[in-house]
Amino acid sequence: MNTAKQLYQFTKKYQVNYNLNEEKGTALFSLFVNEFPKVDFSFAFIGFHKYYGLKKQEGLTAYGISGNTLYVLSKQKSYRYNLHQATEISGKKKINGILLTLMIRQEELPIQLGFSNGNLVLAALKQGAGK
Repeated sequence: MNTAKQLYQFTKKYQVNYNLNEEKGTALFSLFVNEFPKVDFSFAFIGFHKYYGLKKQEGLTAYGISGNTLYVLSKQKSYRYNLHQATEISGKKKINGILLTLMIRQEELPIQLGFSNGNLVLAALKQGAGK
């Protein structure tokens, strides 16, 4: 997948789109594809990056996995994480949805998924990490 529409449709089909409608989801992934133009993604999802609480997070974020790399575009900046460097990939059900935690290079990356299919996202991240 390498277009905004394909990425959004994937997230909608697998219910990992934070309930965004097509217009907002496609707009988010348009920015994402512009940031990472030559990447072909095997998995995509939407969440809130570096989610430490409602007032401390980077806003609505597009994620894509290609090979062993997690690509991230939040409202604040873009990131690339090598999933092979992850020492922890876990998820917990919370009152406000699923909270994933990745530990990569001594950095904690909490990702709020809302009520998306957290098990599917967790499985994709672990597969990218080779775990």
